Amino acid sequence: MSELRFFDCWCRVGPRSIVHPRSFHDTATLVGAMKYYGIAKALAYHSFARENSPAQGNALLAEELRAYPAIAPVWTVMPHHTGEFAEPDRLAPMMAAAGVRAVTMFPIEHEYVLSPWNAGALLRAIESGGFPLLLSLEQVTWDGLHDILERYPGLNVVMCGLHYAINRNIYALLQEFPRLFLETSGVMAHRGIEDVCARFGARRLVFGSGMPVMAGGAAVSMVLYAAISEEEKAMIAHGNLERLLEGVQA
Repeated sequence: MSELRFFDCWCRVGPRSIVHPRSFHDTATLVGAMKYYGIAKALAYHSFARENSPAQGNALLAEELRAYPAIAPVWTVMPHHTGEFAEPDRLAPMMAAAGVRAVTMFPIEHEYVLSPWNAGALLRAIESGGFPLLLSLEQVTWDGLHDILERYPGLNVVMCGLHYAINRNIYALLQEFPRLFLETSGVMAHRGIEDVCARFGARRLVFGSGMPVMAGGAAVSMVLYAAISEEEKAMIAHGNLERLLEGVQA
C-alpha cells in the first residue's frame, strides 16, 4: 500500500477464548494481513500467555513463530513469588536465549499488583535489561502508571490499547517522563498524531495495530495520512521501535 516500512509493536497470536467478529487467530493469516497492509515486521505475544499461563504461553509462542521470521516474540511476564514464573535475575538470559527483546504484562487478568513489594524486582530487571515494556492501558490506572514511571526512570514503557481523550491524562505524563511512548492505533483524537508530534516530538509514537482483534488498515492509514513530515512518519512507522529494541542489554 505504501513505500513506508512499518514495524508493528502490538500484535498477538494463538487462539483466544473470546473471538471478536471478523477477527482471526492463525499466524499465517496475520502474516498475510501484514503483507497486504505493508507491515514488514511485527512483535507479538501469545493469547495463551495472556489468558492462562505466561510461562506456558511463552513456550507456545516460540513454537508458533518458528516458521514466521517476520514476527518477533514478546514474552508475557509476571512476578515469581508463586513459582509460576522465573525469578527476575534469570529473566534476561532466558529471554536472550529465546530471542526476546520486549515484554508485556497483564496484571488485571493475572490478578496481581504492580506495587514495589510484589513486582518491584521484576520491573527493575526489565529496566536494567533495557527491555521495552508494552503495557495496555486497561491493565493499569493512571496513578499506577505514574508510580511505575517515577520509580523506574530507566524503564521504556510503550502504552498500548489507547482510546479517545487520553490526552487529558497522558500529556502530563509525557511531559514529565521522557521514556513514555504511545502505541499509535488508539491515538484517535482529531489530529491526535499531529498534536503529539508538535508537543512532544515524533519519537514518542510507536506504530501498532492491535491485530488480529483490531484492523491493521486503519492503523496504517492513521500514519500514512497524518499531516507530518515523511521523516516523522518513518520514525513512527519503524524507526522508534527499532531504536528501543537496539537498547536491549541482553
